[in-house]
Amino acid sequence: MDADAAGIILYNLGLTGYTTIARDYNSSVVQVTTADGTVLRDYYATGLAPGILKPDVLAPGLNVLAAWPPKTTDSASTGPFNVISGTSMATPHVSGVVALLKSLHPDWSPAAIKSAILTTSDAVDNARGPILDEQHEKANACGRGAGHVNPVKAADPGLVYDITADEFAGYICWLQSTHANATSTLLDASLPCATLPKITTEQLNYPTITVPLRPTTFTVNRTGGRPACPPSGPALRTVTNVGPAESTYTAKVEAPSTLTVHVSPETLSFSKAGEKKTFSVSVIGQDLIAEGSLSWVSEKHVVRSPVVAVVRVGSPPPAPGRTSTQH
Repeated sequence: MDADAAGIILYNLGLTGYTTIARDYNSSVVQVTTADGTVLRDYYATGLAPGILKPDVLAPGLNVLAAWPPKTTDSASTGPFNVISGTSMATPHVSGVVALLKSLHPDWSPAAIKSAILTTSDAVDNARGPILDEQHEKANACGRGAGHVNPVKAADPGLVYDITADEFAGYICWLQSTHANATSTLLDASLPCATLPKITTEQLNYPTITVPLRPTTFTVNRTGGRPACPPSGPALRTVTNVGPAESTYTAKVEAPSTLTVHVSPETLSFSKAGEKKTFSVSVIGQDLIAEGSLSWVSEKHVVRSPVVAVVRVGSPPPAPGRTSTQH
């Protein structure tokens, strides 16, 4: 503008595709995208961390208009409002959902709250189409996680995958023994690794299911109500009934032809609130990485978990076009 230009047309880098990132420029600046439109932004942390699907969930985070303090040195905005994009905008949305769920269910654990958010998230967009990435390609599980957060559904999930403090501590202990960059100490000194079972990524009672892909069947396993390592015996995930006392859920599996997911039993029947049921998940696949989903469906609820099988759990996320999904 200092060169007497009448205006400026600002366009984003090709990496951002159809995404517009708003900035607080003056009215002489017009922003356009490499290609028009706004969809899933490329801020998300993708991959397996290690072996747990990340991101967990999507939330509004692109071009969020919010209050802004005046005279902030690291921004062109002078307040009282600004437009910001990124995970720093998505995180407060999820934090608000967590606060809502804790107020509705004060006895729920952090793991139960996370499970409720993940298993009720939307796997499709507002038009009931697939969630797209910034290039308008169908986002894979390493881009969308479990889906887009849905606060109304999260308040009444039906079933939750709960994890106790000592189980999660056992998982951290396993990470310390197998991953050089894992944290070296536990936050709670009352849970020393020497007294805890080592719980692998595959055995953690997480609401998303990530397993190593092998030419023979891999079974997610929990023995005697506690995770076991290495896998042996009946393969189990554990769900807790937080819905109607009398309820029955039927397993629904969606997977590409290259991924076989077997669930046993295929029906879970509950007679009281707080009752726990276990089920086995066996996976066999042929691709570098394959993804599907397991849903427990009742008359009132759908409790959905992504199922991701990779050749090596903890490896980098797949390149576009290298993931098999249900179409």
